[in-house]
Amino acid sequence: MERSPKAGVCLCPKPVSTMAKQCSLLRFFKKPRVEEEDVAPPRASESTLPHSSDSCYDNSDKANASIATVAGCDQPVASSPEQHDSLGCAPVDLSAIDEPPSQPNLRLFPCTVKNGKSRSFSSKWYAQFSWLEYSVAKDAIFCKICRHFPNGADGGGPFAKQGFTDWKHLSQSCQKHQASRTHSVSLDMYESYRASQSSGRGNVINQMNRDAMSFSFIERNRDHLKVVLDIVLFCAKQDIPLRGHRETTDALNKGNFIELFNFMCKYDPQIKSRLEQLPRNGTLMSPDIQNDLLESAASLLLRKIKAEIGETPGTYYALMADEYKDDSKRELVAVCVRYVHAGTIKERAIGFVETSDMSASGISEKILQVIEPLQLDPSLCVGFSFDGVSVVSGSKGGVHVILKQTFPDAVYVHCNSHRLNLVLCAASKASGHVSTFFDTVNSIHSFMTGSSRHARFLELQKELHPDRPTLELERSTEMRWSSKSGSLSKVLTLLDVILETLSECAEGSGQTKVEAQSLLQQIQTKKFIFLLVTFGKLFHTSDFATRGLQSPTLSVADCIDLIEGLKQSFARFRDNSECDFEKVIKLTDELMQKNEITSWDVTAGSRARRLPTKLAESVVTTSLGKSKCVKSNDDLRHIWNHILDRQLTELHTRFQEDQYGIMRAAAAFLPPSRTFAQRESLQAACNHFHVSVGDAELTVFFEQMRRKGANGVEFASLVEVMDICAPDIFPNLNNLLRIIVTLPMTSCSVERLFSTSGRIKTHLRTSMCTGRLNNLALLSFENELCESLDYDEIISVFNRKPRRLRLVL
Repeated sequence: MERSPKAGVCLCPKPVSTMAKQCSLLRFFKKPRVEEEDVAPPRASESTLPHSSDSCYDNSDKANASIATVAGCDQPVASSPEQHDSLGCAPVDLSAIDEPPSQPNLRLFPCTVKNGKSRSFSSKWYAQFSWLEYSVAKDAIFCKICRHFPNGADGGGPFAKQGFTDWKHLSQSCQKHQASRTHSVSLDMYESYRASQSSGRGNVINQMNRDAMSFSFIERNRDHLKVVLDIVLFCAKQDIPLRGHRETTDALNKGNFIELFNFMCKYDPQIKSRLEQLPRNGTLMSPDIQNDLLESAASLLLRKIKAEIGETPGTYYALMADEYKDDSKRELVAVCVRYVHAGTIKERAIGFVETSDMSASGISEKILQVIEPLQLDPSLCVGFSFDGVSVVSGSKGGVHVILKQTFPDAVYVHCNSHRLNLVLCAASKASGHVSTFFDTVNSIHSFMTGSSRHARFLELQKELHPDRPTLELERSTEMRWSSKSGSLSKVLTLLDVILETLSECAEGSGQTKVEAQSLLQQIQTKKFIFLLVTFGKLFHTSDFATRGLQSPTLSVADCIDLIEGLKQSFARFRDNSECDFEKVIKLTDELMQKNEITSWDVTAGSRARRLPTKLAESVVTTSLGKSKCVKSNDDLRHIWNHILDRQLTELHTRFQEDQYGIMRAAAAFLPPSRTFAQRESLQAACNHFHVSVGDAELTVFFEQMRRKGANGVEFASLVEVMDICAPDIFPNLNNLLRIIVTLPMTSCSVERLFSTSGRIKTHLRTSMCTGRLNNLALLSFENELCESLDYDEIISVFNRKPRRLRLVL
């Protein structure tokens, strides 16, 4: 409804078409549209304005008027420049919406004195900012676009309302306004209006209604954000650092993220154009924005894992956890989850958190904190897999004991890969001879790392073996699995090259000469060559089990097969000691003859050790901690038997039958097992997990397996057995099978997650916070799920975060 002007009030002198159009547009963008039938007809006392674009207000007899209203506009219009200041209206000497910007070129612009300095506007700014227009009446500049198409909370600020007069900061203020979101939205509205006018399509108001939400502005920013997200995820999946040492404009290398973005701008001008249209404080490329995008993507990745677990009701799961210290010396607790999805075993990384409390209660609390976003059912957790340190394996106050208060049916499994590594470490300390041997192997590696010695070592490889690629020696450690096997294999392959390099260095001078001569004395003996061949054979045999136990799809039955097979191999070596020992001696003699080695032991010819007085009347066969000199093959046979006995003892000790009967139950489902189809083997596992399997169900299922076996169907794993155990036909047996298959045999997936974080957080990136490292490691580790993430969903999660400047809806 329009108010009639009061008596004695006239309208300001301005063209009717100009004022009507401008105020109609103001009302359109500030108030919701009202349908014509909802608008009451004007009263007789109300005055309306003529709609002719050529007519003007007749103000000849209304010179004393001060305030008026314009048809279609709820705001009062001033009739004099003085009243414009009090009412906040645009001056009357500015352009209409269809006219070019008012840019008068005065010979002298009015001067303003501030702080003793005189400043004024200059017409040179018209060329730099085409939207700028100057009001002579008010001595201020305005934005034509924002004045006619105001939007946002401030409606365009001083450039659209009272005018801008700070001539000292004119340049930077105009640039800031031109890059603002408000100006961009107004510009989109203005361009849409001009397009509708030139094409004559429909009513102006209807056209503006379609552009009111500024979809082009939103879509442009979403396209820009998708490019940013694409680069962030690419760097995350490839373990590439995002940040640079310096990211200033004058830096030569601004880091991978900015350099990749500039590289894409080089071949796609649209990317560069979108970036230039954004305000400087809203380019969506800052480290905080990167962190928000990484966090949004990682949260969606966890949702996918949660959806996979919850896709089938009653899905069992198991937890795997470990501790790790990164390059910043921060203690991290990482967790992975294992479950069966679509008939396939999945081991997914959940993440890690930083902790300063390495007690059992502190680690347990962090494990529960990591898995909290998945909202898992505690009654469906069937097991944990940790390493064997006392803080987690303690029977009274260990981590697994504390977690069982939350997950009552879970079974603690000591990681079998860690167990086997402990067996190999114990074998490398079987006796003084063996300990000295591995120390010598590591000394060879350390000696060859010298720059000049290493260069000569590579040259000799090319000279002696030109048809073979050059190899590098490895160091034998207790923490890296398979490192012992790798180090011995390299020494055995490069023995002639090592001896030649040491011989050349022994003819030099200084400390290098002493070290080379000492190593030559240790290596050029039959004892060293014998131990090199022996452990090369034994560790090569155990390598298959080591690699098999690291498989993420390893089941209980597979673990049993690998360990039992390794036990049988070592037992066969011990039982057929005569045959296998002779083979090792034969290979040793061949290597000695090839490399012209004649000495038995480095201690040969040394004087006999005196026994302590208290043992003078005793018979002493060996002295504890002392190495007996090797003088014959019988001494080597004694070492051979001692090593095998130690290996077998460690295997039997560390791989004992579990108290829950899980391994016996797993074996009962495999036809080749001696306990196949025995109900007694399933009883312990059924009792622990509260699964009731009837005799009829057992009989029918195992008879089905026998019939399939008679037809040539083989069941190599429990997963294949589970495939034929339909849950609607054999519900209880299917539950038991899913529990056994879900039980984790190793925690190697957690070790892989730590390896991923180690590649991301190097010694050059130690300042990285744990949250950013966690998100990067998850996206890199779960590359398969990361590829399936939807960018629109990531942006939706990203938009829910509170931020001061919102450029994307």
